[in-house]
Amino acid sequence: MALPEPAMPTGSTPLIPSALLVDGDPDTRMLYKTLFEGVVGAFVEAEDGAEALGKAIQERPALVVTETRLRRVDGFALCTLLRRDPATHHVPIMVITSEASPSDRARAASAGADAVLVKPCDLDDILATLRRLCERRREEETSQAAAPEPPAEPDGSARRRSVKSRSYERRFTTTPPNPPPHVFCPVCSTALTYVNSHVGGVNETHAEQWDYFACIKCGNYRYRDRTRKLTLTSDLTESGHKPRP
Repeated sequence: MALPEPAMPTGSTPLIPSALLVDGDPDTRMLYKTLFEGVVGAFVEAEDGAEALGKAIQERPALVVTETRLRRVDGFALCTLLRRDPATHHVPIMVITSEASPSDRARAASAGADAVLVKPCDLDDILATLRRLCERRREEETSQAAAPEPPAEPDGSARRRSVKSRSYERRFTTTPPNPPPHVFCPVCSTALTYVNSHVGGVNETHAEQWDYFACIKCGNYRYRDRTRKLTLTSDLTESGHKPRP
């Protein structure tokens, strides 16, 4: 199969500084490197999950592309461990796997994958998914850069901090700051229907976001944006209830 046109013109600044490619097949890793040329600035490779975990923590890649069928630590566990570690918590993860069942795709999403593709997959689909992750990453960086710095407070201003904390708006919305992810029910693998989001947290500096989803078969779910964890919940209605602390 001929490779599609490069995602970016040659000589352009890469959208992603570095990527960790995790696959037991060296030919597959070479294919990814060729496909992502111009989009990714530098590549780090790993052939099993344990090696990938160590390199991810050490190298701090801006993207992880992984198979789920890996030696020592499989791809599902790798996703979970990357999400738990503060050094790799926010790194986008693209899973490209030979595990084709809906339950496997749902398991990968629940473990923390931002996108899941099944081999053999079209190369254009891989590039389109990569572009989407690039755009999402760029929007997050722009949002963080545009956020105003909180004003400095003099020592002993605990009362003023308390007032500021109480004045922070906590609300339900269908247009949250972070776009809700595409997630699947971990029980029946059905795509979950987005309902609404709750924006909360202590203050604007330490904001939190919970996204609420519904499965027509299995019940309601809550997705915590900070931890990227999907949990079954019973406190969801059409009008919305406040999330548990």
